[in-house]
Amino acid sequence: MELKNAVEELYTFRDHYFENHKAESVDEKIKDLSDELNKTLKIFNDQTDELKGSKKAEYDLLRAKALNVLPDFNSEALEILTRLVKFHPKLIEAWNELGTCFWKKGDIKAAKSCFESALREEKNVESLRSLSMILRQVGQTPEEKLAKIHESLEKAKEAVNLNIQDGKSWYILGNAYLSLYFSTDQNPNLLKQCLSAYNHAFSDASMKCNPDLYYNWAMALKYDENYRMALENLEKAIKYDPFWNEPVEQLEMLVKHLENIQHMVTKRGKMKPRKLKDLLSSLQKEFTLTNPKESYIDKKGQTVILERCKFSGLQEGLNVDKILRGKVICHVYCTDSPSFTFCMIDEEESCFCVNVYNMVQGKGVIIGDSVAIHQPFLQNFNFSFRDKTFSFSSVRVNSPLQLEVNKKKLGHDMLAAPRLSVILKSD
Repeated sequence: MELKNAVEELYTFRDHYFENHKAESVDEKIKDLSDELNKTLKIFNDQTDELKGSKKAEYDLLRAKALNVLPDFNSEALEILTRLVKFHPKLIEAWNELGTCFWKKGDIKAAKSCFESALREEKNVESLRSLSMILRQVGQTPEEKLAKIHESLEKAKEAVNLNIQDGKSWYILGNAYLSLYFSTDQNPNLLKQCLSAYNHAFSDASMKCNPDLYYNWAMALKYDENYRMALENLEKAIKYDPFWNEPVEQLEMLVKHLENIQHMVTKRGKMKPRKLKDLLSSLQKEFTLTNPKESYIDKKGQTVILERCKFSGLQEGLNVDKILRGKVICHVYCTDSPSFTFCMIDEEESCFCVNVYNMVQGKGVIIGDSVAIHQPFLQNFNFSFRDKTFSFSSVRVNSPLQLEVNKKKLGHDMLAAPRLSVILKSD
């Protein structure tokens, strides 16, 4: 029991390090963790006498687990665990720790085999979680990778079903949903399921100091355009891993992007008054020549009738039976934006931002184009973050197929191929 408690305390020290320490570098954190490991190993060294049978197996397992606490591969842990599974093949935890060893070594195939061996002995949360993570790293062709992501999702669901209170299983389920979201047609329902899983993970106290959760959650929130929560989660990721650069960079880019959107909406794209007047005049002429009600055939072959609507007439959320028309007045560029972003102005001179998802890179609209948005989804933002306040409106477009540009409906050639375009930190 003393050895088990010592190993649990070692992992608690690692997982909650930044709650109690202010290291100056990653190396300092690793040094502190190595010092704790050495203290733990000393306890093991003091209890080597008369170890036989199951006690020896438990001793070896706990020692290997302690050695596995560091991020790098440990050859002694590999040696201990390889011997353990040979003589005690039903020892599930040994298979799981051995899989972790191989994973750190870069041998994904061997790691996967270990987790599968553990599951053949007994279905368990740890193996299912690990296998879910591994499956998202294998596959050669796009078809194989997609099939493995679907399999990964099923393993994560099984892990959650075994213990619905386990936050790490919910977190891994969220990652599986997010991977599937980016590997398919970015179905908004998958994103909602991902966010729900992360929310469940957060309810587990053991996950509240996990920077990976906050970072991946922030990436999902950014795509869901919940910018305030995305920024707050990036801040937490930085707090619990201050030497991880990615959250810092993502936070800075998102703040800059929101500032640019707000500036362009407020300044109406910084367009000269004469040019703006000409665009509005052209837009008003188009309105007098078009029918206030328009129809199109949806993918089910049914006729859908949409009523032309001004920006001021939109309701927040989805406007199912509406079509919004306007002129493009500027683009809003961001190197890491998940959407193609531009600003539009309507006949009442209302200026707003438009985020189009799944658009082929290098395609889009140009300044002066007439754009019609079918079934626009309106969001109004008004929040503060640090010393900045953001207040603007945007229209979300999940697919370029919802757009008409210069009276021509965009086709499938404008749809981007599915790809995992968000950086997920290791589960």
